[in-house]
Formats: sequence, structure tokens, C-alpha cells
Amino acid sequence: MKSKLIMLITIAIICILLTSVMFVQFKTVRVVERSGISDMRESELRAELTSWRSKTEEAEATLEENKKLLEEYNKDIENDNSSLELLKSELSKLETSAGYTAVTGKGIEITVEDGEAAVSAEDILLLIYELKYVGAEAISINDERYVTITDIVDVENKFIFVNGQRLVSPYTIKAIGDPSYLESAVNIKGGYKDTMEAEGKVVSYKVKDDIRIEKYNGVMEINYGK
Repeated sequence: MKSKLIMLITIAIICILLTSVMFVQFKTVRVVERSGISDMRESELRAELTSWRSKTEEAEATLEENKKLLEEYNKDIENDNSSLELLKSELSKLETSAGYTAVTGKGIEITVEDGEAAVSAEDILLLIYELKYVGAEAISINDERYVTITDIVDVENKFIFVNGQRLVSPYTIKAIGDPSYLESAVNIKGGYKDTMEAEGKVVSYKVKDDIRIEKYNGVMEINYGK
């Protein structure tokens, strides 16, 4: 914003200079008229005309230079706007990747719940790794956004903590990404669903066009990295 303000002030100054140059041209013409061209001798008239032409040429040259400067400033402003839009776009992508914005899109909703055996934190982590491997762009567990610092741990083999929140079965895992890839990560023969069911756990899923994953509500702190 500061650089843009400086450019706008500079352009305003240039406009004032252009106005001044035009005023000098008009003033010169009026002086010549008042001096009584008809009463001048031919030599004086030629000298005055030469002087007037010289001033006019200088004024025109200055005008052209100022026009070029104005064009350059306009280009700089346009470039700054383009850079600003690019930065905004990159910031938006980073915020989404970090989990600080809610996202919607096509994806899959998977339910994993206790059956003959209880679901463990390791089971949830295995599913997340499978989904990330096939390109999941955002993941949540019972609406807790999964980010790089998310902790998923068992507590007394009774429930699971995710982002410090206590979750119990059934566990709903949502993922946004290419639906066909996400589905294959779950339902491929001998894959996650078959493995969990063989262990006595229940797995079901739905492919959807309107998955919504909420933003991460925690605070990411970096204490040692710079």
C-alpha cells in the first residue's frame, strides 16, 4: 500500500508539471501577441519566432518525457496489483494447506466403528496415511481437522484423543480429493476395509460431491524452528 501511495503522489506531481508546461506555452504566446508583432522589424520577429519555437520544442520534449514516465508508473502499478493478487492467491493456498480455512469439495466419508474389536488410534492413522498417499487435500476425524501437528492417541483402550479432543466410536473420517482414488484407498481388494473387517471392526463409506471439512481451531506454535 505504501509503494502504491508513493506512485499515486508521484503521478499527481507529474500532472501538475504538465499543467505548468502548458501554462508556460500559452503565456509565451500571449507575450508575443502583446509585444505587437505588426510593429516589429523583420529581424526582431525572426529572433522572437526562433526563441518561441525553441521554447515550444523544449516544452514538447518535456511533455513526451513526462508521458513516458507516466506510462512507466502505470505499468509499475499494474505489476504491483498483479503481484498483490498472486501473493493473496499463494496465501490462500497456504492457509488451506495448513488447515486454517474450512474447505468443501468432492471426496469420501468413511465410518469406522467398534465391532467384535475396538478401533484403535493406529487404525485411524493407517487410514489417514492411505488417504494422503492417494492425494487427499484435506482430512478430518469427527470434524477435527487433521493437520501436520495433529496428535491421534489411544487412552486406556476406551477412546481416542484427536487434537486434544476425546472421540468415541463411531469415527467419521472425511477426505476431499479425487473420489476414485480415495475410494480405491479404502475398498481395494486386501486393502484397508478388508483388513479392518478381518480384525472384527466395521467399515463403511460414501462418495460425495459436497464434503465439508472444518478449519483447524488450535494454535500452531514453532518454538525451535526459524
